[in-house]
Amino acid sequence: MSSLNQDKDTVATSISHLAGYLFDQSRKESYIGIFPHARADADALGAALSLAIALQDLGAEVEVVADEKAAPSLEFLPGVETIVLYSEEVADRQFDLAIAVDLNTPDRLENREQLFLQASQHAIVDHHVRDEEDKDNELIYTGSSSTCELIFRLISALEALSSKKVFNDDIAVLLISGMMTDTGRFSYSNTTPRALRQVAWLLEEFKVDLAFLTHELFERTTVTQLQIRGDVLASMKLAAGGRILYASVPREMMNKRKATDDHLDYLSSDMREADGVDVSILLRESPDCTEIHGSVRSNSCLDAAEFAQLFGGGGHVRASGFTIEGMSLKEAETEVLAQAERMLEQCL
Repeated sequence: MSSLNQDKDTVATSISHLAGYLFDQSRKESYIGIFPHARADADALGAALSLAIALQDLGAEVEVVADEKAAPSLEFLPGVETIVLYSEEVADRQFDLAIAVDLNTPDRLENREQLFLQASQHAIVDHHVRDEEDKDNELIYTGSSSTCELIFRLISALEALSSKKVFNDDIAVLLISGMMTDTGRFSYSNTTPRALRQVAWLLEEFKVDLAFLTHELFERTTVTQLQIRGDVLASMKLAAGGRILYASVPREMMNKRKATDDHLDYLSSDMREADGVDVSILLRESPDCTEIHGSVRSNSCLDAAEFAQLFGGGGHVRASGFTIEGMSLKEAETEVLAQAERMLEQCL
């Protein structure tokens, strides 16, 4: 059954099956690699690190493998210092099991794709749309607010199987962080009652400073971040009669402020809040200027995930991302706006 056509009973069965498989792998002391998507956000890191803690507690040898260090805004997350960065030495490792979290196609792993594929066995935990049939040990449920919401259910099942307390303070912080960010502090339409119940239970049972998490994830800023956001906001333009608000960020603009990509976190979501705007689009050149990274946010009938898929990306109905190769920033802007206007016209 594809992620576009699921029911709750099927998902519960998938969770039970995957938990049993992971429990057996842990008891065998398997060597497990966990792979969050490139440029991992709080949901990807929260899911990867919390699952790593759980599987280690049950006996497995586990490594979370990433292409790059966690963004400065996420360095407070428990276990971030244990993340293994991809290198030529790491490329030769042979995992008994490789688990992709917060993505459902290996190409989003970028440099780590082959390392993931060469593992003896594979599993996926994700909540993004994929129009393919799920395979064995793939837990993909678009009705979940976040991957962390699914990991909570998976760890709960592991606790039941092991008759052992697996949840702890660190897992609570990681899961709440992922759920908070993917739901916009529980304000987005993807917020589920289950996620709210999970967070309430974690707050009741474990030591979690919610005010601290809110500050670190949403409020902490720097002068550089304020400056680059101001530059980008000042450069915004309207298209499609004001229905599209967009900005294109050349690397020169970022370099001038000595800014990094994480300084633009949540900016496309903020742009979407402007009155009269149906779609916001933020394009930026990669650090080496070989790619264009795009973020799209929708308030309207435009399906952001479907739109991102036009450029090889994906995500949610209201929030998605994509990467374009082989185009200049100006060429990408022209193509992206043309496709966005076309989709808006079709869904009036």
